[in-house]
Amino acid sequence: MLNRVSYKYILFFLLFASFGGFAQNIFPEGEDAFEPDSLYAVRNAVKVDPIQIVFGIYGISYERIIKNGYSVEVGFGITRRNYAVGWFDYSLDNLGKNVDVETGAAFSVAFRKYLHNTEELQGSYLSAGVSIANYKTDYLVVDSLGDLTDYSFPDVRTLTSFSVIFGYQALAQRSNVFADFYIGAALRYQDFDIVTSVDIHDPSAYHIVKKEAYVLGIEVGVKIGFGF
Repeated sequence: MLNRVSYKYILFFLLFASFGGFAQNIFPEGEDAFEPDSLYAVRNAVKVDPIQIVFGIYGISYERIIKNGYSVEVGFGITRRNYAVGWFDYSLDNLGKNVDVETGAAFSVAFRKYLHNTEELQGSYLSAGVSIANYKTDYLVVDSLGDLTDYSFPDVRTLTSFSVIFGYQALAQRSNVFADFYIGAALRYQDFDIVTSVDIHDPSAYHIVKKEAYVLGIEVGVKIGFGF
């Protein structure tokens, strides 16, 4: 007859065998239970570019792969106060109480070629695109006491950019959040109606100067995105 010790080992063996079969059903042979979520099927991406806030652009962009190695990216948003205005072009003080910043529109479209044949939105790429941003600021005349008057002058600026970009879109291994680093050159067409004044208290000292010009610029930044 089997003693108690033998029964104990038999029971342990049966429990171990049962657990092994259960585990095999959950984790099939050859499959890693800690396999990172698959980013190999990322064919769409939604992104934001925090650096563009400096230029008054609050936007979102959507990228979709159209065939292996190629994608299209469309962006849209609004414009508000451009904190960079005055770096390269004349600008009145745009932080005073006499400044009414209105909401404008921004739009962009670009086509990408990833430099290796890929079925996902990942890796180094070249991009060509166009973007349009419209800014409008109303300058109200201030009287000698510092009070606002009924006189105002609209400063309207439309910037159209044609750009060629080199970038690298880095997909994370264990997350659908990624970063898109880019740098490039742009040819910008400026269609500006610029408000100038030598005396903010005198309506007759205000003038609107028309400016139309092509200038060269640099595109640089990083977009934070979510792929799916």
